[in-house]
Amino acid sequence: MKLAIFGAAGLAGAAVAQLALDRGDQVRALVRSTKPPGVLDRAEIVRGDALDPAAVAATVAGSDVVISTLGGYRGPDSIDKGTMNIIGAMRRTGPRRLVVLQGFHIGFPGDPNNPGKHLVEAFLAVRCRPLLGRGAALGELLRGTGDLDWTLVRIPRMVDGPPSGRAAAGTFRLGPISSVRVGDVADHLYRLAQERASIHEAPMLHTPRTAQKSHADPDLTRR
Repeated sequence: MKLAIFGAAGLAGAAVAQLALDRGDQVRALVRSTKPPGVLDRAEIVRGDALDPAAVAATVAGSDVVISTLGGYRGPDSIDKGTMNIIGAMRRTGPRRLVVLQGFHIGFPGDPNNPGKHLVEAFLAVRCRPLLGRGAALGELLRGTGDLDWTLVRIPRMVDGPPSGRAAAGTFRLGPISSVRVGDVADHLYRLAQERASIHEAPMLHTPRTAQKSHADPDLTRR
């Protein structure tokens, strides 16, 4: 399998890239950093930014599946505009499968209206308001993209740790104390790349608290 990964220098992106490379897949990653994580030493690197259509097209070309873990904390416009460039490149170059990782604050029809989610939204409104608007725009963009087989995976804060084997995907009443292990995220994204399940859906993913280990670091919140 040939994977194009965006956000591969981040925690989740690097984890899924390592998983794919360990399984013998080919990985091409778009990175801005001149010193990408060591795990990407085995990947093909494209230098650039998701806001550059040419760099995005070079990353996507020839791939079977595209995975985006663009976080947006350093540049929130990459969430929707970067994804728009990815979709445009996929339409031009052929791959149809797109797996996107974002926060569970992005609303979708059928989501529970629980206080925990409102607390997270209030926190983001204070700390990084653009994330809310860009996230909403991303949701609208994907819902309007009927010609690609996309899945949006929505997660709470991400903590360090290997796969728990107990991650849950679906619709949940998540909140500030909810979390998901990096290993669980990587496993789920990779499985979606293989199985092409949850087409045109936006499942939430979290690691139940009973599966968390004491070494998990709650400060590792990057995607």
